[in-house]
Amino acid sequence: MKLDDLVLALTVSLLRVERERWLDVLTRVETELGSGWTLRLLEVPGTFSVGARTREGQELSLESWREVLDGEGLVSVRAMDLGGMGPGELPDFVSAAFANSEALVLDVRTQRGAGLYQLEVGFSGSSLITSRQFVDFARAQPGAERVMEALSHIITDSNLMNQRPAVSPGQVGTYLGSREGAAVFDLVGSDLLRELQAAVLRGGREVVIAEDFRPFFQTLDPDDFERSLLAPERLAEFVPSDERVYLSGEDFGRDFVTLVEAQPFAADLWRRAAETLNRFQGEESPPYTAESLREFLRTAEGPALQGIPTGNLMEELQMCCKAHGAELVVPEGLRERVSAAGPTKEERAKDPGLIPERERLRLVPNHSGYQVYVFNALKVARSPLLSPRGTTDTRAELLQGLREAEDFAQRKGSLFAEAFRLARVVLEGTGFQLREATPERMAAVREVLRGAELGERAWEVFERRMGLLALFQVFPSSEERLRGLVACSVADVFGGMGSWNDEFFESDEDQAWYERVTQRLFRALREYFVTVVNAS
Repeated sequence: MKLDDLVLALTVSLLRVERERWLDVLTRVETELGSGWTLRLLEVPGTFSVGARTREGQELSLESWREVLDGEGLVSVRAMDLGGMGPGELPDFVSAAFANSEALVLDVRTQRGAGLYQLEVGFSGSSLITSRQFVDFARAQPGAERVMEALSHIITDSNLMNQRPAVSPGQVGTYLGSREGAAVFDLVGSDLLRELQAAVLRGGREVVIAEDFRPFFQTLDPDDFERSLLAPERLAEFVPSDERVYLSGEDFGRDFVTLVEAQPFAADLWRRAAETLNRFQGEESPPYTAESLREFLRTAEGPALQGIPTGNLMEELQMCCKAHGAELVVPEGLRERVSAAGPTKEERAKDPGLIPERERLRLVPNHSGYQVYVFNALKVARSPLLSPRGTTDTRAELLQGLREAEDFAQRKGSLFAEAFRLARVVLEGTGFQLREATPERMAAVREVLRGAELGERAWEVFERRMGLLALFQVFPSSEERLRGLVACSVADVFGGMGSWNDEFFESDEDQAWYERVTQRLFRALREYFVTVVNAS
């Protein structure tokens, strides 16, 4: 069972518990869920948490939300599935693999009125700093208006590519404080920090990092690994990657000779260049000397130069210059073909916003993530259109869908046939009771599975659902509801790589059959799931 389905089923069950039993049942549910879940707080590192967002924008944990609803006189709660919200060109069963792709809704009624709450999944940011904290950090910078304008450009460029609204400089703070803005910050946070730093430097100031914000930022030396490979006596010669120069053009050999000969210590340079190149020579190749390397590069044509490590030769050239305490001399005729990897001193003098990699501020990553499930109040009037799809018998529809999918999968030799059969046996099998699913009585289930020609793999799949049974027996739940929840969990094979969605058939006829059977099963499964969630 996908986690959003589990959250929907749990929330309906918990909100229906009598007020006097509520806290006791909540505690028992949290115990069954384990330490990785919390229903009393939101956004706790290392956990899944559940809550709601009111129409006023207040975010509450599930425990606090229940208290609010009780204060309003909670009358009823039911689940609804309003269909897919994924990209229109994708079938529902494909888009279901993505987060927030289905409109799972709670219809909550109190004595004060009714409201619809759509389930949304939120994730902690990839960096330690939150989007709201980043806004505070940006506002504290010198030239904050210039900073906000720079941030606005980055956000708007990203949003327009993803069908989201443009954001003006004056809207940056509010937008990044929203849940959508937080998601955008997670995508472009590094770009925003880079532009913030550049905007401040272009204003002739330095970035201000208050003590409270220091844990959120770091600088990194991109050359740490390369530097560690050098002998200690050569560390002073090391050339940072953004200061290295390269030769462009099609005549590297002769240009390199010209460049070396322009240095006052050319003889030492040729010796070191030969030593560098010899490290790349095979055992069968004769080693270069300073003289032979110079002659080779002076006379070699294009194909003969293939495989020559030009970057290493240029790096050795610069290191030798450092060893002699000299600047690289570039002859007039080569100046257009010698370029630096990063901004030069002259370029930085013209544009202080050109930041070397080792000086660039970076966001410290967040290694204690969380996932939060929030029922967000919809700001719409109630409408007959906002109602679950109705069928005369959702259980019968699902059984029919399972039979068709099993038959097709069996004919095509797919292992998923076993999953469809297991779900069907759980729904309509006799000779066992899931409400009495003690270890001793599980032998009866195993016998039923064997009688249905289901092997050890199917039994292992069923065993993994035992936690689901224990969880929903807390309320308690009817036999029909327990069977339905387990069957839906087993039959939900719609996901990403390795799932039923990942199946592909070469013939157009088989592929069309697969898509037709799959779409029917998916819709039947969703409708029956809502029926089961709303059952007692």
